[in-house]
This record gives sequence, structure tokens and C-alpha cells, in this order.
Amino acid sequence: MKRVLPLFLVLVCPLLADPPKRSVTADAPITNFKLSVLSDQGFRSSLLRGNEAHYVNDNQIDLIGMQYSTFFENEAGELDATLLAPTATVFLNNKKVKVQGDGAVRLLRKDLDVTGEKWTYEHAGKNDSTPKKLLIERNVHVIFRIEMKDLLK
Repeated sequence: MKRVLPLFLVLVCPLLADPPKRSVTADAPITNFKLSVLSDQGFRSSLLRGNEAHYVNDNQIDLIGMQYSTFFENEAGELDATLLAPTATVFLNNKKVKVQGDGAVRLLRKDLDVTGEKWTYEHAGKNDSTPKKLLIERNVHVIFRIEMKDLLK
């Protein structure tokens, strides 16, 4: 017993005095990824989904099979828009969301359908008056689903 205690003190005490610093990294992708964001009033404001998510760091997630939905922040939880892309990179910084991709994208709303390639979507955080913005750089196609009276008059 007398030999065990000194050996214990020699092996364990240095670990207690200066614990090793470790960083946590995710080696495997997350399947069926979901991230829901609520407003201050408790209403859903957005829902980010991916068939597969790869954690890069605290500010970046790479997604395969991305679906990003935004909602009108009311009791009904009515869908505002849905952004679809086969691959995307999500940047989270200061409660702002920036999603981008080099490949295809599709934006669906009640009043329009937009497709294209090489895109960036920015969504301001809570209490930020900056509007949502989608920039598509290549092969843009827009279909309006609204009545346009006297357009050619």
C-alpha cells in the first residue's frame, strides 16, 4: 500500500495541476441535420436542414442536400421562402446567417420561383433591419406567380 500511494501521486498530481488542453473535432458527418431558430417571441423564424452536415468550426458548417426555410414570425408559423441546394456552406457570425454555394440553387416562394448557380444568401439576425438578400451570379431564371395587370400597356 505504501508503494501505491507515491506512484499514484507521481502519475495523477501533474495531471490535476495542469490538465491537458484538448480541442473537440467532429470526424464523422451528421446525418439528417436540423437547426431551428426561434424569434424572441418564441415563433420559428428559420429552419436549416441537410441530409448530411460537416462541422468545420464554430462559425462554419458544410451541408449536402440543404433546405433552408424562413418563416413569417407569427403564431401561424407561415412559410415565407425555401432555399434548396445540393451543396452549401453556412457561415454563422454575430447572429447573422450567410449561406453560399458554387453549384445550383432554387428559391421557392408563393409569388416566385428562382433558379441559378454560384449564389450567396444573407439573412440578418434578430433586431437587425438589414433585409434578406439572395445574389445569384450565373444562369438565373425567374418565374413570377403574380398577376401583372397592364404590364405591356
